[in-house]
Amino acid sequence: MPGRSTGDLKATIDIPAAGPWFEGHFAGKPILPGVAELTFAIGALRRKTGKAMPLRGVGFARLRHLVLPGDRLELSARESAGMDGETARLRFELERDGVLVANGEFIIGPPPPPDGPRERNSPAHPGDNLAAANFPPLDALLPHRPPMRFVESVLRQSADALDCIARIPAACALVSGGAAPAMAAIEAAAQAAAAWEALRRWHKCGEAGPRMGYLVAMRDISFCTEQIPAGASLHVSVRLEAVSPPLSHYRFDVSLDGLRLVQGTVGTFLAE
Repeated sequence: MPGRSTGDLKATIDIPAAGPWFEGHFAGKPILPGVAELTFAIGALRRKTGKAMPLRGVGFARLRHLVLPGDRLELSARESAGMDGETARLRFELERDGVLVANGEFIIGPPPPPDGPRERNSPAHPGDNLAAANFPPLDALLPHRPPMRFVESVLRQSADALDCIARIPAACALVSGGAAPAMAAIEAAAQAAAAWEALRRWHKCGEAGPRMGYLVAMRDISFCTEQIPAGASLHVSVRLEAVSPPLSHYRFDVSLDGLRLVQGTVGTFLAE
């Protein structure tokens, strides 16, 4: 892989018509999580090449259309540029019936060791914080339900940021052999962003209520691990980077025992 041209890689991905990939995402409106979409893509490339293809990062990804139960996706990928002797970049596209559903760039190579120890940032506006006991219940903040709801509790919130604890349930379809791919941390970050948006509405209007939101973009994602243990207590921080409704972008990092595992930027689309 790294340092050698792969040529064009093509594969077909058949999305299950039902089952665990859609449990909790979302009730009454099953949608394949964006991180599952990318997990299917890298898995198909690994099977196609017969190589381990460790994932060091995601340069960018744009999730342009929802992926639904029973969809058939056509995957194409090509090495876009070699970086050094250890890493390479794979540009990929996913199409459904000739329509581009998603595209992006995987950074292939062994991830560096976890970064840390990490000092947890204090909120930018301490006066805006509320005690965790005063927050609405998670069911009132997020449309996600177990086993696809990763956010477990909100630690603190400020005018532009939120810190929370998240766990990847063992029953989640992303988990295999007691661990989930590091990609799952991106979903935890997207859920933390959704919780921040719901809390902001609660502060403004005096009432909560989850609104459907979608993970639509990623950039500069870097992994310091290949897998995250199921059930581990993850510290997730998100900070608003830019907003142009209905789109928002958040810088995030996810750590375990003080060591940063994943960081990057996600873009979300808040449906009306």
